[in-house]
Formats: sequence, structure tokens, C-alpha cells
Amino acid sequence: MFCEHCGDVDGDETGVDHDERDCPWYDTDDNPVIVDAAELADTLTATADGSPALRAAINLLAGHGLWIKRLAERPGLLLIDYSGPLPQPYGIDWHKVSQALESNELTASGGELRILALAASLADTAAPVRLGDAVSGLDAANLDLVLQAVAAANGRPLPR
Repeated sequence: MFCEHCGDVDGDETGVDHDERDCPWYDTDDNPVIVDAAELADTLTATADGSPALRAAINLLAGHGLWIKRLAERPGLLLIDYSGPLPQPYGIDWHKVSQALESNELTASGGELRILALAASLADTAAPVRLGDAVSGLDAANLDLVLQAVAAANGRPLPR
């Protein structure tokens, strides 16, 4: 069965064949915070201005195409302002992302997890990653995204 939350069709992503109720990405909270992925991408891009490393991390996630949507489905990994009438996400809680990565809470392929770990490391120096381990096994498209992100974080965008 297809899971709309993680995209799993045959158990390759999670190790078991499941429907959305069994997916670790499925929100079981009675009062969930609803986050629109497109709005989240816009907000993250806007709040990253002024910090090359944070902007590089956000651009890496946006360029990858998976993680902004997945983070929108996991509001516990986001920084959320509850002061208004509706909760508004305004950033990513990189510390919680790092903890989720370390405890293997996130369902994704190895390459997808490496992208998230690299983005977390770019955004937050408290989330170090072993670069050699993180880039090994990445396909050409993802490696290109990582190289561009590293260069941009250093203030030296690579020519396209």
C-alpha cells in the first residue's frame, strides 16, 4: 500500500509494508499544527537571509525536494510561534533535527538522511557531521547540491 507521508510503497523505506497509520511520519496528535510546505519553504528562505550558512542549508533542503515537505509534516522539528491566533512556523529546530537523526527516528533512505545531516551541520555548528561519511554514496545530483551548499555557506557560490 502507498503511504502518502513517506512515499513508501513496498516496505523499502521503513522495513515493513504499512499504511499511513503505521508511518512514523503520520501525526497522531489530537490538535496538530498544520504547516503548508510551500509556505514553510518561503518562510525558511526569508528568515535565512543574512546568514550564508543558514541560507545554504535551507537551499540544500529545498533543492533536494523532499525535506521541506517532510519537515512540514513534523512540526515538532520546527520552531513555531504560538503567540498569534494560528501557530506560525518560523524556522527549523536544528538541535531537534540532529537528535532525531542520532536516534534514527526519521524514516528516509540513507542518501536522504545524509542530506538532512549535512544541512543541519551547515546551519548549526553543534551538529557536526563527518564529511567523508556524509558524501559517500550520494548520487551526482545530490552531491552537486551539497557542493553548491558548501560553497555558498563559505560565501563562494559555484558557477552553474
